[in-house]
Amino acid sequence: MRAALIGRTGVFSVLPGEDATAAAIGNTGVVVVSSPYLVGLLEEASHRAVRDLYEDDEATVGTRIDVRHLAPAVPGREVAAVARLEGQDGRLLRFAVSATQDGRELMRGTHERAVVNLKRFLSGRTLSAPTAPEASGGTPIEFLFDYHSPWCYFAALRIGAIARRLGRRLVWRPMHLARLIERIDGRRPLDANAAFVRWFKTDMLDAAGRLGIAFRYHPDFPLRPSRALRATAYADEQGKAEPFVIAVMRAYWSESKDISDLDELASLGASVGLDPHKVRASAEAPAFKQTVESNTLEAQERGVFGAPSFFCDGKLFWGNDHLDQLEEFANSGVGHERT
Repeated sequence: MRAALIGRTGVFSVLPGEDATAAAIGNTGVVVVSSPYLVGLLEEASHRAVRDLYEDDEATVGTRIDVRHLAPAVPGREVAAVARLEGQDGRLLRFAVSATQDGRELMRGTHERAVVNLKRFLSGRTLSAPTAPEASGGTPIEFLFDYHSPWCYFAALRIGAIARRLGRRLVWRPMHLARLIERIDGRRPLDANAAFVRWFKTDMLDAAGRLGIAFRYHPDFPLRPSRALRATAYADEQGKAEPFVIAVMRAYWSESKDISDLDELASLGASVGLDPHKVRASAEAPAFKQTVESNTLEAQERGVFGAPSFFCDGKLFWGNDHLDQLEEFANSGVGHERT
């Protein structure tokens, strides 16, 4: 990192919505901006104070924060976070931080960040899926998906954690959604009337915002997903389905990359610990093509009509917005009693 001048300042201003409140994360009735949300703003302001000083492959990560929450903030009005660099000790940076709304101080304190080399920091750790626990008394949860659907992206970010909370094994089933829809003459949302399509696309953006991820339509949408689906079958065989699926989804729906390109798929595979040469080969391999086709035919036979779809204890759940219902169903034990 290039030498930082004490006194550098970063500012980050946002308009928090209802999803930023304490009520939204479980503190029923407390419809004010939550402490974790404000802390996130302080971290971003600190990052902005020094981000132009990073060398190649560098970033900063939070290591300590010590703040007081002084006053409540309401959703719907701008909150401004400010961070001022107060000191530097090698790779450790110290900031004075504060957040305000309508001229009133909400939070004040100090924050420390460490400069890291991203390749070393991420290697073999954060990009690998956590080890799923052994099944604790239920059938595996099955996730049927296609890269063609952004709702599958949102679901892929959530379903692994849900399965781990339930102590269930998660089975990743890549299928060819367009072929399924064609065979069953199924629902095609983007072919609906213009008013619905406008609402549908806005709903996608809202869902992405709630998850805190960048989202945009690929300029060449729709891309052909077949190669990526076959490579996913290989990644699953290697125990890397979750990180690979998320990496490919992010490349398609957040970064506008070409997931039909073999070099791109190989690079994404390498980023999660797969052999890039084997990823390339798998994207063209007849065996993995057959895996995807078998998943698609099985989905049709089991009454699947769209994606993302999930099976839990024999019950079909459809849509990212039904994942909470799936978890409640699994926790209730009803489905397990029926199997």
